[in-house]
Amino acid sequence: MKWIFCVCITVLTLLGVQTAHSQKVMLDEPIKAGPLTVFPDVADKNSYYYVTDKPRIATAANGKPKFSFLKYVDNNAANKEGDGGGLVHAVVVLEVTEEHRRLAERELQRIKPGAVLKGPILFTDGTIALISSIANKDGEFTKQVLGVGKAPILDGHQAAISVLLNKQGAKILWESFKTPTPDMSVSFEMTMQGYRSPKRVKIEANFDQMYEASTFQAAASMTGPVLLAGEINATFEDLRKSGAIKVEQYGEDEDLEKALETAYNKLTSMMFDPAGGTGSPSLSQLGASTGVGGASLLDRATTRLNEERNSARTQNAAVRAENRANADRRNSASSSTGNTGNGTTTTTGGTTSTTSTGSTTTASTTGSTTTGGTDASLRDDVRIGPRRAMDVSQGYTGSSAVSQPADIPEVDVPSISIMASYQMKKIHQSGNFSIDLNKYTVDNLVLRFDENFGQIKCTDCFREANLEDPLYVQRDVFAYLDGFNSEDFGKYINFANVTIRKKHEGGDVTNQEIRIDKTNFNTTGNTFKVIYGWKNDADRLKWLDYDYKVVWNYFGGFTEESPWVTSSMGSVPVSSPYVRKMVDIEADPAVFEEKGVRSAEVKVTYTLGGKEQVRNFRLDPKKTLSGQIDLLMPAQALAYEYEINWILKTGKTVSSGKLPGTSSLIFADNL
Repeated sequence: MKWIFCVCITVLTLLGVQTAHSQKVMLDEPIKAGPLTVFPDVADKNSYYYVTDKPRIATAANGKPKFSFLKYVDNNAANKEGDGGGLVHAVVVLEVTEEHRRLAERELQRIKPGAVLKGPILFTDGTIALISSIANKDGEFTKQVLGVGKAPILDGHQAAISVLLNKQGAKILWESFKTPTPDMSVSFEMTMQGYRSPKRVKIEANFDQMYEASTFQAAASMTGPVLLAGEINATFEDLRKSGAIKVEQYGEDEDLEKALETAYNKLTSMMFDPAGGTGSPSLSQLGASTGVGGASLLDRATTRLNEERNSARTQNAAVRAENRANADRRNSASSSTGNTGNGTTTTTGGTTSTTSTGSTTTASTTGSTTTGGTDASLRDDVRIGPRRAMDVSQGYTGSSAVSQPADIPEVDVPSISIMASYQMKKIHQSGNFSIDLNKYTVDNLVLRFDENFGQIKCTDCFREANLEDPLYVQRDVFAYLDGFNSEDFGKYINFANVTIRKKHEGGDVTNQEIRIDKTNFNTTGNTFKVIYGWKNDADRLKWLDYDYKVVWNYFGGFTEESPWVTSSMGSVPVSSPYVRKMVDIEADPAVFEEKGVRSAEVKVTYTLGGKEQVRNFRLDPKKTLSGQIDLLMPAQALAYEYEINWILKTGKTVSSGKLPGTSSLIFADNL
C-alpha cells in the first residue's frame, strides 16, 4: 500500500524558481524511453529530460582516439629485470546521438502521448573511474579500481583521466589490449538534482552517537581523514540498526530505501565536507595508506567493489530462483485452463512465455542464459545495472514484447563503489536531527553507468619506451581543473593561470605557463600539458621534481595566488581554494499552516574577496518548502549569516534577525 499525502503543495506549480545547475525533475518517476532514461519536469509532467549515459573515447580532429598507453622500462643494473610500469591516459566524452534521441522521442510518445523530450539532464557533479582485472597475491583475477577523476557534466563535453600502473599491471593490461575485448572499462557515477515525492517517513538521528562510530572517529583523526561515500552510507546503515538513527514510518511505504537515501545525503552534508573541496580524491590521496584499515583509497574502493558485486550476485541468484518458481506456477495455472483458451507455451533462450488466446492473460519471465554450466549473469563481464531494472518496470525489451510486472527485477551488480570522498568537518554537530519527508524534498540521485573501451584502433596510441638515454627523455606534466566545469566560468571564475617551474641541476630554469579559461577548457577537454627536457640532470629521480603555483581570478575581479608547491607527480590537480557549496533550506508545511505563514524569505550573506555577497530563496507553501542555494567559499570552511522574514496571512512580518550559520542545512520553520 503506497500512501499519497497532500499538504497544500501544488505539484504542477512546484518550484517556480530555476537554478542554473539542473532542471527541476522528479527523481522517483523515471521512464525507460527506448535507449534513454528520461525524467519528467516537476512543473510540467509532459516535459521530459534525458540522461546522457553514453560514454565513449573522444576523438581528435584527425579522427584518432584521444587515448594513449605508454609501457616503459627503466634499466636497473642491480636486478635481472628493469623497473618500469605503464601510463594510461584517456579523454572520455558523454554524448547522446541524434539517432538515440529520435528513438527515445518515438518510444516516449508511445508510452505517454503528447510528451515532449526537452533536452539532456544537467548533472551537478560526476566521477569517472578506470577499472580492470588484476591478479591478486593468490593469482586470482579480481576487479581493480585503477584511477579516478572528475567527469564531464554536460552533454558532449570531455574529461581526461590518467592512471599510473605498476609493472605487473602494465604487463597484464598490455596483453589484454591484444584480445578482441580488452579488460578495461570506464565507469561513471553522475549526480543529478531534483525532487522526491512526499513519503510518510520521519527520520531522527543523534549526532553524539553517530560521531562515536569507529569509522567516523577514524575520519576525524589526522591519520585517516578521508572516507568514501560508500563507507559513510554503510556506517549510517549500521547506526540505523543500533538505534542512533531512527525511522518512523506511517503505514506502508515501498520507497523507504529512497527515503533513507535522502536522509543520508543530508546527514553527510552536515557532518562532512568534500575532500579537497571537490569530492574527487587527489592522486596522493588515492595511493596513500590511511587510518581506515591502513589501506589506500583505491584499495578500499576495490575491496568494497568486490564485496558488493558478490553480495549482488547472491541476491540475483535468489531472485532468479523466485522468478523461475513464479513462472512454473503461472505455467501450471495456464495449463489447467488451456483446454478452453487454446493456450500455447514457448521457451526460447531462457525466456518462458505463456499465452492464453481465450483470455487476456499474458505472462513472460526473463531467465538467464547458461553456457557451459556457468550462469552468464554471474560473469564479471555481464552488466546488470539500474537500466535493466527500469527496463523490467517499464516493459521495454528492445522489441514489442512486454515483461510481466510480477517478475522481480534483479539488483544492480555494481561496477564501482561510490568514489566521492569526504573529510569530517572541524565543527561537529550536536543534539538530535529530525527530518519529515512528508513533502516534496530536494535531493540528489547518483546514476551509474559504464562501458568497456573495446578495441582501440590506433597503433600510434600504444608505445613502449626504454628510459635509459636521458638526453632524449622529456617530461610531460598534465594539468586539469579540479571541481569546476564550463558553466562555472563567468559565474565563479574568470581564469586560472598555472606556472610550472623546473630548476635543473646545471642551473638552468625552465618556465611554462598554462592559462585555463572557458574557451580552452571546452576545446581541450580539461586537459593541459607542458613539457620540460633533460638539462644536465644527473639524478634521474630528482629530475622528476618541479614546482608549480596557481593564480586564480574570480568573478568580481579579486585574485588568489597559491604558494609554490614542489611535486613529482605526472599531473597537477588545479584545485581552487574557493569551491561551490550547497546549503539546503527546509521548512515543515504543518508548521507554516499552524503559524499562518503565507510565505518566507531567506537571505544569506557572506564575504568573498572583501565584498559582501547575497543569496535569496523564497519559501511558499503553494510552491516549494525545500530548496538549495549555492555559495562560493574556502574549501575547508562554511561560515555565513542568514536572516529569515516570515510574512503571515495577517499581513504582519516576523524577522529572525541576523543569525550566524555554519551548517549546510537551514531549518526555516522556527518562528
